Amino acid sequence: MDKGKILLVDDNLDFIESFKEILEEENYSVSITETPFRALELLKNEDFDLVISDMKMPKMDGYQFLKELRKFNKTTSFIVLTGYGTIENAVRCMKEGAFHYLEKPIDFYNPSVWKIIDEAIQKSKLLKENLKLKEEIKKLTFKDFKIITNNDEILSLLEQVKKIAPLDITVLIQGESGVGKELFAKAIHRLSPRKDKPFIPINCANISKDIMEAEFFGYKKGAFTGAKEDRKGIIEMADGGTLFLDEIGEMPLDIQGKFLRFLQSKEIRRIGSNKVIYVDVRIITATNKDLKQLISEGKFREDLYYRIANFVIKIPPLRERKDDIPLLANYFVEKFNKLYGTDIKGISIDTMKLLLNYNWEGNVRQLENVIQRACILADGDIIEPSHLDMEIVLSSKKEDFPLVYSEAKKIYTEKFMRKYLKTILSITKGNITQASKLAGIERQSLQKLLKKYGIDAEEFRK
Repeated sequence: MDKGKILLVDDNLDFIESFKEILEEENYSVSITETPFRALELLKNEDFDLVISDMKMPKMDGYQFLKELRKFNKTTSFIVLTGYGTIENAVRCMKEGAFHYLEKPIDFYNPSVWKIIDEAIQKSKLLKENLKLKEEIKKLTFKDFKIITNNDEILSLLEQVKKIAPLDITVLIQGESGVGKELFAKAIHRLSPRKDKPFIPINCANISKDIMEAEFFGYKKGAFTGAKEDRKGIIEMADGGTLFLDEIGEMPLDIQGKFLRFLQSKEIRRIGSNKVIYVDVRIITATNKDLKQLISEGKFREDLYYRIANFVIKIPPLRERKDDIPLLANYFVEKFNKLYGTDIKGISIDTMKLLLNYNWEGNVRQLENVIQRACILADGDIIEPSHLDMEIVLSSKKEDFPLVYSEAKKIYTEKFMRKYLKTILSITKGNITQASKLAGIERQSLQKLLKKYGIDAEEFRK
């Protein structure tokens, strides 16, 4: 399995050839070049996840190379190689956007070396995926309605919306709380001939039963205590446009009867008035309940059901269309970046795994709330698991990802180090001082490495 595409840049060809060999043994795809100039050409034509570059190179050093790269590439991770005493240069590169640095000679026995390489590649892949998702969002036909999806079932429903929107028929939208029923209702309205007229959304569950009739049909001054002036009801206010009644199952039976008469006649009377008012309004309703079950329980009128359900749209819950989660999550990141003036680049892979594994009882609305909170708490440019609600972290099945190093890796590490040390001793004819300068390390450090790998410099002086 290809773990990532790496470009090695160093004017020491023997070093990068040896480095390439060990990386390839660990299933990385590796290219090498001795000059930053050639590296920039490759990076303009090929997609790399990571660049590992030496700091000290003739004509263009690692810092200058990184600055040139960032002019046209913001997603490929960059790790700088530095020798003893030049850490400040590496830190300078990190301020310019380098992911991290590695000290020469590289100790492949150290787990942190592989951790840095793996995390750099994962960050690059994450940034590329986020850019891809942003481009997909831009292409979505229903972006203007904030219906963000790549799910086949939702896309099929949206095609139905396009077909029914111009027709003056009632629509019943079914789905759990938070799936986006009102967004669908708005899309129908805005694609209809009524788009320039009012769209009035009302949640029936939020209106007291005692005042629901007055709210729906309006009243005449003096019709009851507190009726100090004539007032239009919400049906009349929606004249010419669309009235969206959410949670229609919460409407009391007596109001259901009066609402049914309006649907049949298109006429209303305000409370306390004998005057008949004709109202031309399209009705879209929604519910998170099973209306047919309510009918069987005597809580909803069957004749009203068939009046409001000329066409039924059933929106699946988020847990049944998890392929939309990455797209929606990144859309919300962009939304809150604009709202709060933040610059969050995306969501880490571990965080996305948690989002994908969660059940989302509150659906898209809950996801939006979670991302909003994460954007507020994020202390970097990536949303991490620590920024999520603890409920999401704890509910997901924990997976351990220990960094395990096989005997094979140790063998190849030793093989690389032996080859590298013998190469520099061969070049300097066994001169330890010159070899340490060539390797970019202290003489004492080189002697320790030679002792560790059982290499005698005397053999190269003959």
